[in-house]
Order: sequence, then structure tokens, then C-alpha cells
Amino acid sequence: MSVEIRLLIVDDHPLFRQGVRFYLESIPELELIGEVENGKVALSFLAEHSVDLILMDLQMPGMDGVETTKRIKEAWPETKVLVLTSFNSWDQVYTALKSGASGYILKDAPPEELVAAIKAVANGGLYLGTQVANEILSPIGSEKETVGNKLPEPLTNRELEVLRQIGRGLGNRAIASELVLSEKTVKTHVANILQKLQVTNRTQAALYAIRHNLM
Repeated sequence: MSVEIRLLIVDDHPLFRQGVRFYLESIPELELIGEVENGKVALSFLAEHSVDLILMDLQMPGMDGVETTKRIKEAWPETKVLVLTSFNSWDQVYTALKSGASGYILKDAPPEELVAAIKAVANGGLYLGTQVANEILSPIGSEKETVGNKLPEPLTNRELEVLRQIGRGLGNRAIASELVLSEKTVKTHVANILQKLQVTNRTQAALYAIRHNLM
């Protein structure tokens, strides 16, 4: 039997929460353990329940999704956050991911894409919804920023290859398979990349790859 991913929905619209819950309860690998209406309630819920992944709205009264995500990652760094929102500007995508979210998907995405995003993020990857990639990230490539020259210590060709795979949302095991490397070697490359880019996590490294036209 597949390992269940324990989910929490954080959204201030009851009808939307009900619709998402109804669909996700039909997916065997997923276990929806709760739904709350805002960030403050979410923090209280997490203090008493173990959660693998949170579906997070951005605009909510009291405490918005960005601030809630920051506090969650500070208190429960292993808990993954997947933003599920109606807002699709690059600034919002960037801010959400920088706050610690591992994925960003729009509310009008197909239901099966939401499940794919949940599984990708739960497995340690980065997921950007199809609409986000098409409408938001593609124009960023026109900036044509160069990679490596501005870094104190340039990335090697192999590190650039690994960084591209991180930007695709792949975990270490998948990168090892893709590049025909051992998982231990990939871990070493990832650690070196984070150090050279002066970032603290894979999501920030993925943002670097996107902003520098590596995708």
C-alpha cells in the first residue's frame, strides 16, 4: 500500500475547501487530516497534528499565506508548503517561494495537476504549475542574465547541470538517475551549489536557475 501524504488545507473560502477536500479524498495516497480558514488557526493546528504538506492560499484575513509559510518553515522545516491561489504575477510567485513554499499552482488548474504537484512537493521537488510556467516564467528568459561571472566562485559545468535539474523540481534520486550519477555525488554537488549561490535551500537555488535563463 502506498504511503499516505498527510494534508492540511489553509483557505478562507469554505466552498473552495469543500471542493478540494471532496476531490482529494478520492485519491488513495492522500490523507486529508484538516482544513482551516487562516494562518493563525493553521499554526495552532500544526502544534497538535503531524502534517506532511499544506495547501496554502495567499490572501487571507489576519495572516496571509506568505507570513504563514515563513512561520511554518521556521517552526516545522520538514513540512512542505504548496501554494494554491488565484494570483499569478511573478512577484507573488517569487515572494511565495522565497518565503519557503516548494510549489505554486493556480486554483483553476486541472485536478490531476494538483495531485501531481502534491506528490512532487511531498517528494522533495519544486513544482510550478503549467499556467505559471507559461504565463509567468517564460518572459523572464528574455532577461538573458549570465551565469557564473557574478559569483565569487563560478559553478562548474556539472554543477550547472545539477542546478538545471533542481530548477525542474527533481529530487536528488531523480537527478542521479537523469545524470547517471550516484545519489551521494548529487548531494555533494547540491551542497556546493547552495554554498556558491549563497542560498539556504533548493527552492532558492531553483529561483536562481529560473531568473538566469537556465530552464
